Amino acid sequence: QWHTTITIAANDFQRDALLPTLMQRLRLAAPGLRLRVIPSDVPTPDMLRQQHCQLIISPRPPEGADILQKRLFADHYRVFYDPAVRDAPATAKDYLAAEHITVVYAPNRPLDLDATLLRQGIERRFAVQVPGFSGLPTFMTGTPLLATVPGLLARHLMRDLASAPVPVPCPEMPMYLIWHQRHHQDPAHQWLRRQLEAIAQPLAS
Repeated sequence: QWHTTITIAANDFQRDALLPTLMQRLRLAAPGLRLRVIPSDVPTPDMLRQQHCQLIISPRPPEGADILQKRLFADHYRVFYDPAVRDAPATAKDYLAAEHITVVYAPNRPLDLDATLLRQGIERRFAVQVPGFSGLPTFMTGTPLLATVPGLLARHLMRDLASAPVPVPCPEMPMYLIWHQRHHQDPAHQWLRRQLEAIAQPLAS
């Protein structure tokens, strides 16, 4: 009998990995519930405080004493490439000699991985920067470009490309479910969070 619109902030990776399955569950268990998805970009506490959304799914939980979070899963990075054009980079030397494509969120926020590798002195040549993961395949197809991104993208956005282990040290990428404390004890909100936790469980490492 729940009739409302739930707004979830998620970028294209977590959106495609989790939210289509959530929508299928909602159609069965809560058909009066409408789902709206907005981009999370680099999330801020005000997105929740000002109720622009009820949930955020992001690897970057915003800080705030009134902001709560739970880790959903962790993914491992892989290097994607077009196998019709090139082979996987077998060594760090091959990897660093190649041209790369990456994601940079507005206004100029790189992926956490890119910032981490740069701090470690691992500097790559980026030929292309796009504002979201969904822009990667079009630029990569038919080119020797490499993209170092979460491995779970092989299930949807990057399914037509090949991937291999990254030949340089990479951290894992955690994913968090984030909400405001005003919703913490709300039974309907708790139910919604449990649905997302159950969907994410097979992805947990």
